[in-house]
Amino acid sequence: MTEVFSNWIGGAGATFHTGSGTQTINNFYGAGPDNRRSRSQPLAPDILDRLRRRFVYPPGMQEARQILQETHTVLIAGRPGGGRNAAARMLLAEYRDLRDNLHEVLPEDEQGNAGLERRDAPEPEGLLLDLSEADAQAWPAVHDGLPGFHAAVRKNGSRLAVVLPNCADGDLHSDLAQLRAPIVRPEALLVLRGALREAELPVDLEPPAELFHFLEYEPPLDQVANLAWRIRTVAATARSDTFTDWCRTAVEAFTRSPEDVARQVLALRDGRPKALLLTTAMLHGARTDAVHEACESLLSTVAHPKDDRPLLEREDLSARFDEIKATPDQQGRVTFTSMDYDVAIRVHFWNNMPGLRTRLGQWVGRAVTLESLTTDDRALLAERFAEQILRTGRAEDLLGLVREWIERHGSRAWSAASQALTYGALHGDHGRRFRKELYDWATSSKLSDGRAAVLVRVCSHGGDFASRYPEQALVRFHHVVRRQSQDREAEAKLAQLVLTSQRLHRRMLDRLALGLWLERPWKADIRLFAVLAAPGRLTSRRTGLRSLLDEPGVRRQLSDCWAALFARVAPKDWQEPCSLWLLAAEDAVPQQRDQLLDILVRACREQPRRLGRLYQLAFRSPVAPLVQQKIDAAQGLHRTRP
Repeated sequence: MTEVFSNWIGGAGATFHTGSGTQTINNFYGAGPDNRRSRSQPLAPDILDRLRRRFVYPPGMQEARQILQETHTVLIAGRPGGGRNAAARMLLAEYRDLRDNLHEVLPEDEQGNAGLERRDAPEPEGLLLDLSEADAQAWPAVHDGLPGFHAAVRKNGSRLAVVLPNCADGDLHSDLAQLRAPIVRPEALLVLRGALREAELPVDLEPPAELFHFLEYEPPLDQVANLAWRIRTVAATARSDTFTDWCRTAVEAFTRSPEDVARQVLALRDGRPKALLLTTAMLHGARTDAVHEACESLLSTVAHPKDDRPLLEREDLSARFDEIKATPDQQGRVTFTSMDYDVAIRVHFWNNMPGLRTRLGQWVGRAVTLESLTTDDRALLAERFAEQILRTGRAEDLLGLVREWIERHGSRAWSAASQALTYGALHGDHGRRFRKELYDWATSSKLSDGRAAVLVRVCSHGGDFASRYPEQALVRFHHVVRRQSQDREAEAKLAQLVLTSQRLHRRMLDRLALGLWLERPWKADIRLFAVLAAPGRLTSRRTGLRSLLDEPGVRRQLSDCWAALFARVAPKDWQEPCSLWLLAAEDAVPQQRDQLLDILVRACREQPRRLGRLYQLAFRSPVAPLVQQKIDAAQGLHRTRP
């Protein structure tokens, strides 16, 4: 049997036969189509628009649409790799009034334990719950929470699309069985043509026989999408002139034989060119000086004998790159001449030299501190290493190495550590383990400065983790900021994340309403409340949404926060933000003026001393008479003052 592999981890995969006689086994090991973008928010409007332009509606879609419309929840079943996630997203995208309020839900609590938390959202939401990677251990806990979750979704008018796990077939709660909608995998050639059409490539030309041969055995649709990406890449780089050549080159890269890679590696008899081959694969796209310095670091790490020849007698770098079939471009960035060969090389070394793996972990920790590497080089090196170690199921090994990088190599290793943790946190198989580790770090009473800095990088707005799972990022970020109270820059970054959406703003106010009532409130919580409760942020309206101040639930949260400040915190820490509220009330429209003042008065909890202190702050303000009226009403006096 001849084993052939391809190069992308992108979702549910499968082994399939692609010809008579010899079997081709396609295993997806690599970066794939715009890997960083694929890990971002899958319900973002731009990503949904691109998906819509290439989407092929599968059989069963109409039934799923009807179930979602009538019951507010649909449970999508089907074969792995049959496009279930894409179908779920397209169903949610059809609700135009929810377009700006679509979110992905994790089947776990904030600590990373399997289960579902009910959502009491004041506005209807579109929710995606992808359980395709859920295993037999996690599924029961999630399944038990689905009926209550469905009830909450229906109550507030939201829509929920669930991708069922493979282990769930025929094992649904009686209340959920009617919500199940099986979809049938659409024809692969139609999916491929849709992706090429979206890229403005020709779709009316006849594909070559090699492409038909590949599609004939029904590969998972994420593999079809990856093939389309490869065709687009070949076309964009002008490696060939015709559509047929583009397709053949892409299929060849997609089904490259491990034996071909092994032959090239075996042809390199000395360890130095092998080290350059592996370093180029790990730093593919980096500049020549970075690859050279990292290669020397690798040789040192594996204790390879030094080259004692005089410098002028050694091969120059261009000859060494030529030997491994790599070449620098005009900017000096090194790439292999064959498409996606870097992925194949990384897989070969990891699979065939298991004794090298520990040394590679040590080398990555050293290499990310080299001066010649850029920040992007360090991040990609860490991510490519994480990809291989998680592909073989060694999550704990990666976590141990990340801890070592942070503790041993200092701030230069932080970007690499954060990239490895982010990759792990978004991994289909190991993500929950990494998210739990991030939570354990964030809540540790012995959180080191290095781990705190890495957590801030992982959870900050704009990063892959915060883009994909913003609520999880917020929870971990908040714990870090509390424990690093001297880090005002981290507080500012947390506030930036919170203010990206009303949903996060609301969630954070809820956390503050609890935290400020602690016997000794966190100093960071007091400062965060002053920022997040600034009247201008509460009264502003996002497109199609009411202001936070208009929500009764938010007004209760704010009142609880103010009550905690009045009860637990010295006046010097709340007088300034309270004065800003009174100042904002002066210029507010009547409804918002009443809302702001009512919140403050209710927060005094009818206690005369607090009410008196509030009136003292308002005494010289134009709203003082109104404050007095509300204080009188709160005390049951019902007097009206001029």
